[in-house]
Amino acid sequence: MKINSWQQLPDDFCFNYTQEDLAAVWDRLHAGDQYTYPLELTDEYDQSLLNSQALAWLHYHNGAYQKAAELGLELQQHGAVVLAKSVAAYCDYLCEDEDEVLELLASAIEVCESAAQELPDCANAQFVNALLMGRYSQRISITKALSQGLGGKIKKYLEKTLELEPNHAEAHTAMGLYHAEIIDKIGAMIGGITYGAKRPVAMQHFEKSLELTPDAPITSIEFANGLFLLAGDEDRATELYQQASECEALDALQNCDVNFAQEQFEE
Repeated sequence: MKINSWQQLPDDFCFNYTQEDLAAVWDRLHAGDQYTYPLELTDEYDQSLLNSQALAWLHYHNGAYQKAAELGLELQQHGAVVLAKSVAAYCDYLCEDEDEVLELLASAIEVCESAAQELPDCANAQFVNALLMGRYSQRISITKALSQGLGGKIKKYLEKTLELEPNHAEAHTAMGLYHAEIIDKIGAMIGGITYGAKRPVAMQHFEKSLELTPDAPITSIEFANGLFLLAGDEDRATELYQQASECEALDALQNCDVNFAQEQFEE
């Protein structure tokens, strides 16, 4: 996997946390994925590994996505989660080269699938595969992704995540979007028969995510997106965008999310 000269966030989007600062807000920042500070490891680990992982997360939350991704890649399976989230953030908000986006996502998926095998009991090692595959599928089109078998893989990783961590709000959001995207692209009847996609199930997952993380802007944003895909309550979708736009941003990515929500709400 190659990481070359990533575009940087504007200074006013970035944070300047110290490790102590980050530790103080960690639980709020990671309410959505239940990731334990400063690392998730199976058994033994050494201090240098712990320090490197903590530094990678510090870079990530401050908005230095390239530095975070580089450290995550060096940490192999123990850095897969921060690597995946850094790649996703960069592709969502900074990278304008579609070929680079697809290459980064595909390369990160390869690393993360290996990590999921190495850490079968780590919920987030499973989840980030669904995260990256979902982003990749949206880029190449959901219909094409389904024809390549990505839908089944995404669902498998999300089910495993929720089996390991039932309160993984980000996985609930992603599962809601899985159902909503399929219904939007191929219809409720075929989607239900072929992939088990159902509107009530999507709504259950979105509502559960909102219950678990009402203060995370991305939760409200993706719920609103899901409502539009499901041809649902547009008034509620607008309210959700407004809710996201008024959230307190606790890191660089949340700054991006809040800004995005504000732009949607203004429209």
